[in-house]
Amino acid sequence: MLKSIHDIYARRRTFIDFLAHDLDDNAVWFNNSEFARYHDIDGRKILSILTSDTRIQTINLNLADHNDPVGLSKSRAVLYCRAQEIEGVFAAEQSLRVDGRLCTIAEASLIQDQVWRIVLEANN
Repeated sequence: MLKSIHDIYARRRTFIDFLAHDLDDNAVWFNNSEFARYHDIDGRKILSILTSDTRIQTINLNLADHNDPVGLSKSRAVLYCRAQEIEGVFAAEQSLRVDGRLCTIAEASLIQDQVWRIVLEANN
């Protein structure tokens, strides 16, 4: 253990170097036997991490009768994908189909030019 820590500092590797290594060889985050799974994203099977967000927003719609509102609930999920595997640039309000479910992107950010973090919303 001490030797490996010494090797890390001797090579003067940065956090970004370690992140790139972990992403490239499926050693940590995108390991399909641990965190990641293959998900169908806009028709392509991509190794990614899809987590559900526990926040659910209820939207009340008053249609004809104001005394009996109809409610819809919107669920959220967070999708992490390696930038090299998924094409395009993502932004809020875009549509994205994940595992056959049409979602709207609420937020999208590229982490260290390596990983997309995409917050998805969909009606239940």
